[in-house]
Amino acid sequence: MRKLQLIPALLIVFSMLLAACGGGATPAPAPAAAEVPAAEAPAAEAPAAEAPAAEAPAEEVAAPSKYKEAPQLADQVAAGTLPPVDQRLPVNPLVTTPVDSIGKYGGTLLTATWWPEAGNVQLYFAVDAPIKWKADLTGYETALIESYEFSPDGHTFTMHLRKGLKWSDGEPYTSADWKFWWEDLDNAPDQKLYSIPAYLRNSDGTPIAMEFPDDYTVVWKADKSLGVSANYMAQGSWEFAKTMMKPAHYLKQFHPDYTDGATWEDMEKIDKWWQTPDYPCLFAWCNTAVSEDGTRYTYGRNPYFWRVDTEGNQLPYIDAIEVEIVADEQVRLLNVTQGKYDTAFRVVGNPNDIPLLLENAEAGNYRLLDGWMNGAGAWPGYYVNSWYVEGGKNYPNDTPEKATEIRNVLRDKRFRQALSLGIDRQRMIDVAWNGIGEAKQATLSPQSPHFAGEKGQEVYQAWAHSYINFDPDAANALLDEIGMAKGADGFRTLPSGEPFVLTLDISDWGGSLKVQTDAAAEAEKQWETNLGLNIEVKNLQGQPDLDIRNNNGYFMLRAAHVAELDIWTYPDWLFPIVNRYYMPLEGKWYAKGKDTCVPDPAIPYDCGVKPPDGSPGQRLQALYEKGVNEPDEQKRNEIVWEAIQINIDEGPFIIGISGDQQMPIVVKNYMRNIPNYGVVGPWAPATPGNTIASQWWMDK
Repeated sequence: MRKLQLIPALLIVFSMLLAACGGGATPAPAPAAAEVPAAEAPAAEAPAAEAPAAEAPAEEVAAPSKYKEAPQLADQVAAGTLPPVDQRLPVNPLVTTPVDSIGKYGGTLLTATWWPEAGNVQLYFAVDAPIKWKADLTGYETALIESYEFSPDGHTFTMHLRKGLKWSDGEPYTSADWKFWWEDLDNAPDQKLYSIPAYLRNSDGTPIAMEFPDDYTVVWKADKSLGVSANYMAQGSWEFAKTMMKPAHYLKQFHPDYTDGATWEDMEKIDKWWQTPDYPCLFAWCNTAVSEDGTRYTYGRNPYFWRVDTEGNQLPYIDAIEVEIVADEQVRLLNVTQGKYDTAFRVVGNPNDIPLLLENAEAGNYRLLDGWMNGAGAWPGYYVNSWYVEGGKNYPNDTPEKATEIRNVLRDKRFRQALSLGIDRQRMIDVAWNGIGEAKQATLSPQSPHFAGEKGQEVYQAWAHSYINFDPDAANALLDEIGMAKGADGFRTLPSGEPFVLTLDISDWGGSLKVQTDAAAEAEKQWETNLGLNIEVKNLQGQPDLDIRNNNGYFMLRAAHVAELDIWTYPDWLFPIVNRYYMPLEGKWYAKGKDTCVPDPAIPYDCGVKPPDGSPGQRLQALYEKGVNEPDEQKRNEIVWEAIQINIDEGPFIIGISGDQQMPIVVKNYMRNIPNYGVVGPWAPATPGNTIASQWWMDK
């Protein structure tokens, strides 16, 4: 291979965590920003959610006869430092219909986050992937690429790139960049920096085949349906932007196979588009500066961005985005009330702050977007461990025998139903949310496409209303049936007569420790008063054993923020295939190769626990395997409904209280083209970037 000379770079190390949550009642979608290919495009955009068939061509928008550009770019063109706009755009730029109006160029948008390295602000713009979530969250659509199709069995997925599309530094974006990522990074031997995602592996765990027949075609081939795999590219700002967006011409100078003296350590330092100034990107804005103390990030306009509006104006309208890192939630709240930020998505996260924000709206020259919801299927929700084991030190006599008896109680659906029937949800909502929200059982996010249509809504309503009536008499009768009599202290014992303390682990899951603390205190009070259960709340915020307790099956109940829109891309809330949530050890068994796992004798439950035949865990895992190999989207939805019915019949596995609360989303009064509909609880739908932030503008 041709070798380049190593170019040194100074960077900050980035580590990004991923969290996904969701659910509530489905609001009517607001008008969304429509996007269709320019008239010259030879193929219509196909929906990633549909495999194998391609969608009928969308109504075409006539391509503008002449493209226009931002004044700051026009000045560079006039100075001879930048090519004309027609030469910077692809042959078929994506024509985007603005939400409300054609915008005006200019301005720097200021926002904030608590997340190091501007993590969640990447969701503003780093979501224009080959496939993206639609603005109304009803499914997927093409964006970066021109079109795609599946083979009839879904085993072959073909993407057609936009001809003439360029990186932000003007270099061509072609299949060579995909080939570099796949062959020289993810499949490179003797390195641990890159790995092949699970969704790009065959059924036996080997990597799928990827082919690059010409400059503008990328083909995936697998021994299974790739309908779900393709949709991963639309999730958050991590699946495509962090994993697949690799400018070969730029990164080769840091790659050991291409540059003498380069090391994988060099690559690790530089390969962070979000914090590396002048790292070539494909989004509306790319990183141009990071302050020395790492508390301010600047993202400048991409002169080669591939979207235009219906009048031929190259997007974005806004010149730049500046992000300040503010760790203290109360400082962020104060800044928002004073009107400091142009937009505040996920800047403050407690719905209880809405009255204060409304009170200061006029003085701060901002408005609240009341159609933006949390998207939580439960907040809080209390999931019950299906395979409790010894080792969590919940008791002085933490023995396998006692753990087995506790496990049998927790696995008994009558116990979980008693917990659900024995709590007054409206009282919980009043205490934790000041009355905001409706009583409901834990579900996926109510905005999920799985709940679209009459049948989908029927399934959702049945799930959301299962076991939510406050009926302490029925709850106590169920506990009596199990044999949990009351001891001399008035608390219920295990069926053997052994004392029983039900532990509830809590943290700030969902973004507010106060909400979880207030709700847990009320749950403790009600379950003790209404059911005679002895409850111990464990506040494990910031403690290292929080996830250890969860993933190893040591916990009993854990307070959560439950949310997900597309359960096939992040299946954990419904299908136990990893060691998380309410079936951690059964999920661990699946994730570690099922019966092929060879355990380390020194590690308890190293291979997890195989779900008993006919158990909910076994049935849910079987449905998951059926679904990920199903190329038809509607049939996948039907499999989701079947899994939900197991949750109703054998559950609840998660005791939901409320969900889908309105969120405190604030934008300045001069901000335009921001639709009043969305969710911010789950990050996977990539909001608000799915509304196409490049068409936002400042009317001032």
